[in-house]
Amino acid sequence: MEKITRLLEVEWNVGRTGIIAPRAVLEPVVIDGSTITYATLHNPADITRRGLRLNDHVMVHRAGDVIPRVEAPVTHLRTGDEQPIAFPEQCPRCGSAIDTSEERWRCTQGRNCHLVASLAYAAGRDQLDIEGLGTTRVIQLVDAGLVTDLADLFTLERDQLLALDRMGDTSTDNLLAAIANAKQQPLARVLCALGVRGTGRSMSRRIARHFATMDHIRAADAEAMQQVEGIGTEKAPSIVAELTELAPLIDRLAAAGVNMTEPGATPPPADTTGPDGATAAPVEAGPLAGMTVVVTGAMTGALEKLSRNEMNELIERAGGRSSSSVSKKTTLVVAGEGAGSKRAKAEQIGIRLATPDEFATLVADLLT
Repeated sequence: MEKITRLLEVEWNVGRTGIIAPRAVLEPVVIDGSTITYATLHNPADITRRGLRLNDHVMVHRAGDVIPRVEAPVTHLRTGDEQPIAFPEQCPRCGSAIDTSEERWRCTQGRNCHLVASLAYAAGRDQLDIEGLGTTRVIQLVDAGLVTDLADLFTLERDQLLALDRMGDTSTDNLLAAIANAKQQPLARVLCALGVRGTGRSMSRRIARHFATMDHIRAADAEAMQQVEGIGTEKAPSIVAELTELAPLIDRLAAAGVNMTEPGATPPPADTTGPDGATAAPVEAGPLAGMTVVVTGAMTGALEKLSRNEMNELIERAGGRSSSSVSKKTTLVVAGEGAGSKRAKAEQIGIRLATPDEFATLVADLLT
């Protein structure tokens, strides 16, 4: 659905990897029952291509729960009061120079521009799962000069933590234990914690499953990276370049004892080209080999304590592929308590359904 409103302002926000993203501030407009005051502008090049100006009447598009986006200016409604949109000349967060070599501009400080957010993200439950290392504690460590990047977390000493405010013996020992446990996380979570642009939880799992070790990931060129499902010709060079940029940090993480392998994964063969010139995909083993699985509703029984991300990890360790939507390509839907539209769609198109207990039996060897 689309509506016309006015573009009042453009905000420039810096993400955890240093990406500088513009956001449109709009004159409030109701679209499909929701009042919209902000919308996506993608990047500076997109603003230029669309010829947008402040005070322009603009067409705003919103579909379902997708973030609204500014489509185009309505030029015949211009009054002459419209003004050019000013692009930042330096990082709006830290004042450093901006790398404008790609469409998505980035602070030259990268992750260090947004160090607190990057570290808090890395410590989150779906990444390294370091309990007790929330944003407040990260700020405390950064302000004390104890942590300047992710690897510094793994060199923290007990005396250093005890010297901080509100850090007693128990909280210090608990945090050190959580950091030690984080060293044993699978490669997919370590990769996700690094926050490589163009990857998230699911893509990090695919990359880790495909290459099996960090050494194999780092040795991959853009062509090899494209063999991972969902990575195309545009995304692959960016991922490879960023992993090269992260090499010193990865080396320090490995030296600190952080795990760099994916349990149960097998590296691709050195030569993955078949006799007809086609690339042969590595064969997945496990009870879910070749299956696409969707999880919906609340899990119970042996699966009750698993987050959705942990369920997806379990599916992929079992050789399957996790998905968030039901389609004709879906093999199995695990339907827990309160399963709604996804279960209904699976029934409608004849997709196999399993209860949490049935699924737990299917992957019993992988449950600990």
